[in-house]
Amino acid sequence: MKTNALLFFLLLSYIFNLSSAQESIRGRVIDSDTQEPVPFVNIGITQSMTGTVSDENGKYQLRFASPLDVVTFSSIGYRTENVEAGKLLENGEINLQPQPYDIPAIELNASAFTREVILGAKLEEQGHSIGFGSSELGTEIAAHVEIGKETFLKSAHFSINHAAGDSLLYRVNLYDFQDGQAGANLLPQNVIVTALQKRGTVDVDLSEFNLTASNDVLLALEWIKDDQGKGNVGITFRSRKSRRDNNLYTKYTSQAPFKRLSDLAPRAPKLQLGFYLTGKQAP
Repeated sequence: MKTNALLFFLLLSYIFNLSSAQESIRGRVIDSDTQEPVPFVNIGITQSMTGTVSDENGKYQLRFASPLDVVTFSSIGYRTENVEAGKLLENGEINLQPQPYDIPAIELNASAFTREVILGAKLEEQGHSIGFGSSELGTEIAAHVEIGKETFLKSAHFSINHAAGDSLLYRVNLYDFQDGQAGANLLPQNVIVTALQKRGTVDVDLSEFNLTASNDVLLALEWIKDDQGKGNVGITFRSRKSRRDNNLYTKYTSQAPFKRLSDLAPRAPKLQLGFYLTGKQAP
């Protein structure tokens, strides 16, 4: 648990001087076409490292420091909106315009993808425990997964050391990852995971999306709902020490950038996070 505590301390130190938000906005996110609430929208102020996620009914509460702060609203399947905090104080309701996911026209030749592969760190032993390192909704923990060649992605897997709580909700994210920067989310819709109340490996089927990737990716798990105010301290993930540079990245909250653990703590042990993908490649 020492590694988990270290990550939490480092992230708090990193954002301590960046976040001085004192006022709050309350509002709701709705679909501009249907007028229905949009759940689990990422909402944040990049400059201040302040963020949150809307609930199942599209409702949200966000701290801010200045009425000139720009609040970003983003969600898969919708256009991103940027609004000044001062305007949201007058009316916290925000309309998101649907934007169909642009799925590339890829014809998969099933016979060409025959070699089963595991990409990432599949950890059989419990090893070290590490948590999100942030108590803010929208926080993410992620592993850099090297791809190497075109791969049909079948499933994502997350190794859990400990999980507690009855209503924890998480979102699986899979980002294009080049030059140390996370790009677009490759998943065409929200992939929500609820069954994390156990030790072991949580398996998530991705085959329905017909995803292929040849560039490296960042495989992430995002905390999107609090468990009756208990926070996310009840879940830790499996990791191991590595002689190579670590594959572990973390995001403090919605709209914040990903940071590599070794950049936050150069003297900390290098760790491999137990997140991995399965897929098929050409022989």
